[in-house]
Amino acid sequence: MKRKIQQALDAIVNVVREWEAADTLTLIQLSDDLYDPYFFISLDLYFRGEIPGAAERSVMFDFTGGFESSGINRKDRFLLDDIPFRIEYKDISRFDTIIHDSLNQSVAIRDSGTYMFHRIVTSDVIFRKSGWIESARSDLAQLPDGFWAGARTSSQVSMEHYLGDLAAAVMREDELFYVYSLSGFIKSALRTVFSINRRFEPSPRQLKEEALLLDVLPDSFQGLLESLLRHEDRSWTRKREIAELLAKRIVQL
Repeated sequence: MKRKIQQALDAIVNVVREWEAADTLTLIQLSDDLYDPYFFISLDLYFRGEIPGAAERSVMFDFTGGFESSGINRKDRFLLDDIPFRIEYKDISRFDTIIHDSLNQSVAIRDSGTYMFHRIVTSDVIFRKSGWIESARSDLAQLPDGFWAGARTSSQVSMEHYLGDLAAAVMREDELFYVYSLSGFIKSALRTVFSINRRFEPSPRQLKEEALLLDVLPDSFQGLLESLLRHEDRSWTRKREIAELLAKRIVQL
């Protein structure tokens, strides 16, 4: 399987490496099992300048199947040898600005969280044409106290906001808003815990697994989190009370 993946990856690399704007290609693989629903190969191409447009890329990747491109997120998806690939194209100038502002505590981490930094730090480098990725990783390892304090404040405010929405949804017996608010609360609570631990948040598929490994956690964190996730528990009031307790314990950290 690894050989099959490597051969497919080599074919993709042979295309993007030739682009003048291509600087660094990185890879994140969440599973080694092709039959795992979470399995796909995720690639980030960091570039300077301009890369080929979606129509041009579809021609360049004509050896793949099911090619589709998202113009909004500059992302391509396709199959190669029955292996699902995703390539996201990321402008280095944008990341340089975000990292510079983070170092100077002049950026607010809001809805996007710190996942973009996690990808830079933890991915495997497939090829590089400069030392940009090493420089970016070095900068991200030196983020000041103010950055992490700001990240915590932002996510904690969001957590408290969703907690209020959750309480309102329970009172109104609004099923859709209840699910929306509970989801937002859990996401924000986990982001807050990662910020407290000065860790970049991983993929949503790995949030629970990696959160449980953090050094600083509220008392009974795993039990409270699993109670919120338990589908068979139909008591909205009980889940609201659990969310309130979890939020209180996170704030106290």
